[in-house]
Amino acid sequence: MNIKTGASLKYLTLFTLGILLILSANVSCKKSLPTPVAQIDNTEFNVWEDASGGTISLTVSLSGTYDKPVTIDYTTVDGSAIAGKDYTSASGTITIQPGQKDIILSLNVIQDTAKKENTSFKVEFSNPVNCTLSGTEFVIMINNTDYANLAWSDEFNASPLDPAVWNYETGGGGWGNNELETYTNSADNVHIDTGYLHITATKVGSSYYSARLTTQGKKIFTHCRVDIRAKLPEGQGLWPALWMLGNNISTAGWPSCGEIDIMELLGQNPSKVYGTVHWDQSGHVSSGGSMNLTGGTFSSGFHIFSLIWAPNHFQWLIDNQPYLIFNRSQVSGFPFDLPQFFIFNVAVGGNWPKPPDGTTVFPQNMIVDYIRVYQ
Repeated sequence: MNIKTGASLKYLTLFTLGILLILSANVSCKKSLPTPVAQIDNTEFNVWEDASGGTISLTVSLSGTYDKPVTIDYTTVDGSAIAGKDYTSASGTITIQPGQKDIILSLNVIQDTAKKENTSFKVEFSNPVNCTLSGTEFVIMINNTDYANLAWSDEFNASPLDPAVWNYETGGGGWGNNELETYTNSADNVHIDTGYLHITATKVGSSYYSARLTTQGKKIFTHCRVDIRAKLPEGQGLWPALWMLGNNISTAGWPSCGEIDIMELLGQNPSKVYGTVHWDQSGHVSSGGSMNLTGGTFSSGFHIFSLIWAPNHFQWLIDNQPYLIFNRSQVSGFPFDLPQFFIFNVAVGGNWPKPPDGTTVFPQNMIVDYIRVYQ
């Protein structure tokens, strides 16, 4: 019995040693993962002041996954942008869990309507654990969306209209709205007089004539503030408009090119103007609003019709008073990041205003003092 027991222990000891040798060999053959590098793809990040919800997202990425948690400390540092005024200060530690390659760091910008220039601040990174840093700071550029620099204007001080800027669109055919006018380039329907552009709707016999001007292919803009000072016509069936279309309309078609109506008015209601955007979402869709004067009409004096077209929102104003805001998040398939051109016209009749009647007096003028574009 003792001899057999000793033999059993001997064989058990040898078996155990064999297992330990195998485990040891496996451990010695297993390669440790290389320490990853943490990085942000660029050293500078541009964000618009009107970022949706004020939130911007930075992605911190590792060069490879790791089998241990990766941590990095961060803090924001003022530059020309000031914490609490232009952005919300933040600091803390980000953690990338084992097996993950990246994490999103969220920061907030604050819209500052008093500031009219671009600003910046920094995010500084430090104390990396289980990684190395490809850089220790990152610049956030906040691009202003109030637009204060005059990019282009026409004050209509010289006659005739500058052909390097303006196109005459002529002809009839209803223009897609069953309108009644024929557009011409005649001085009876469009001319400059003592610093004012006149677009005049006339009636000759039973026929209606007017003018339609565009800057297509000549003056096109993306993201800007537009101020147009104008006095509008009135009367049943008149339809003055100051608006924009995507410069790619010849290839994309309407409404895929996008349409921005800075101002539209129905002559039978001369105290009310509309601001609208049109786009394609499996067919034509639109959204907008209106503003009523508390006294008087838009035909009795000049008013400034303004649009602020920022990357993430539109804002319509009358005499610098906002009356409508439309956000990017409300548009699926947002087509408004591409250049658009201007259109000034006075239509007669059409699906929306309906035809003139016995109360409509001709001629009627839309008189434009200036158009100014700021970026």
